[in-house]
Amino acid sequence: MEDLQKMERPDVLIAKVIGQPIDAALPTPVVIAEIANVETAEPGEDVYCWDSDAGYDTNSDTLYTAGDAGEMVSNKKSPVSPSALTFVGLQSDLAYVTVNQVLNSKDQTALARKKAAITRGMDKEEVARLITLLIAVDIAKSQTVVLTTGEDLYDGILEMVHKIEDYGDNYVLLCGKTVKEKIDTYDKDHSDNFNYRIGMKETLANLGVKVIKLVGSVGMNSAGAYTTLIGANAAIMVALNSQLVAGKPCLFVRRKISPEIAAGMGIEPENAVRLVSVAQTPTVINNHKNILGYGVFGYEMVIEAVTNYLATVYCADLVTEL
Repeated sequence: MEDLQKMERPDVLIAKVIGQPIDAALPTPVVIAEIANVETAEPGEDVYCWDSDAGYDTNSDTLYTAGDAGEMVSNKKSPVSPSALTFVGLQSDLAYVTVNQVLNSKDQTALARKKAAITRGMDKEEVARLITLLIAVDIAKSQTVVLTTGEDLYDGILEMVHKIEDYGDNYVLLCGKTVKEKIDTYDKDHSDNFNYRIGMKETLANLGVKVIKLVGSVGMNSAGAYTTLIGANAAIMVALNSQLVAGKPCLFVRRKISPEIAAGMGIEPENAVRLVSVAQTPTVINNHKNILGYGVFGYEMVIEAVTNYLATVYCADLVTEL
């Protein structure tokens, strides 16, 4: 019976084996979990955001959501009426599984690799869109730090903390490759010109700053161009308010998939938020060898929003010593 199913509907077999391309041990990317309140929405449910004194000490009346490519979209808020946030559909790159791999292989390593690729790609796209949004908001709202003559990495980090310290008691520094390297080597690099003891790691610990290096690149347009998550010399700092349950300045919501659709895709119906789609008929995927394969891609719907931009700050060049 199983062999018959493989012959009649290989696409169904692929979908069931891949299931929901979400890492069960890490359902949300680390960066997003650190700086955003993570929620899910039921199928068809609207998501709103209200202006609240719990998250603001200001009369700011806008929040910012990410568009299709992470660009900034402004939404009006008021104390008495909510703003509806719009879900955006995200789709992974199109992967392929050859007919031979599906029908003849006794193990499913090929399908496991495709699932891992879909999971990795979609997680990175979620992170890239939120980083793009944060940078756009901070620049637009002058939530930036620029080093002046005589200042270095240490001064820049202190200025970033002081810019947002009214909105949190802990901080996350999302930084590029060079910034992370310079933090690691700061004490040694300046050991010959210290007039007094400055311990970079101790300072960060005392301030409550957690450093996370953003690595990798992601393609977010039809041209296939890839961009890094953040510049090597750049950094974003986010303030977290430990006194609030929802004490993070960003919001991340995934739309749940209806149980009927999930079951039809071979996904466990409970709490499914990312589906895999498989072409019902094989196509030629290598014009030189005429290999037939099934197209596979992941899809989900998300909301990413900055709900308190005053708790975020961006520095485009944190390691240049002037």
